[in-house]
Amino acid sequence: MQPAVLFNKELTGNWQKISDEMKKIKWRVRFIEATPGTPGDITFPKPNITFVCFSHEQWDHINSENEKITVVGNLMDRIQKSKQRHAKVILLMNLDSSNIQMLYEIQARLLLECITIDVLPFHNPQEAITLFDIIVTGLFPDNQPSIAQRLNMEQKSNINDPTSLASTNKWVHLITQITGGSKKLRLHDCYVLQEGLHSIYNIATATLPQLLDCSLDRDTAQDVIKFFEADYVID
Repeated sequence: MQPAVLFNKELTGNWQKISDEMKKIKWRVRFIEATPGTPGDITFPKPNITFVCFSHEQWDHINSENEKITVVGNLMDRIQKSKQRHAKVILLMNLDSSNIQMLYEIQARLLLECITIDVLPFHNPQEAITLFDIIVTGLFPDNQPSIAQRLNMEQKSNINDPTSLASTNKWVHLITQITGGSKKLRLHDCYVLQEGLHSIYNIATATLPQLLDCSLDRDTAQDVIKFFEADYVID
């Protein structure tokens, strides 16, 4: 099922282009009036997530400190109201290459007021659509593919025992994060590494022949080596 989206009809410019892109990929977009009951700007009702939208155009024209205080104050008010209504609130910031400093300044001002919120910057409508797709279909269990839901349930149903690496799903999940090349390790690769080398240190320091002895193919073994060479220093 394609996502349903509630879209603040007052959004214009690049935001309007985002709504056009949503409709192109057959997302069901409904334009609404912004009210206290719908304080976010782009809301996905099923996972109950909303995006508070902020553009560099709202910041570029500001000339005084008092104006900045007012704009950030209004933004904080919108964020706090959104948090009362939605399970997840994200600040979506439209940036251009000439004003990247805006991102850091607004984050700093929010932190000074003890406002914590995830911030997602984007530069064009296609980037925004990609971010929406990842979050709405990937981070919320109800929207994940069935195979991902089964793996999550399997992991939750087992007690992870750190003293017994060979039996813990947590160990397998950790190994799947190794991405030395263009692909993640397959579940089979995780198990053979686990059975053959027993610890992250052994994997990190393994030679190509040792990895091949674990029944990895040569390309995957080289990916594992590249991963640790690129990101870690092994003494």
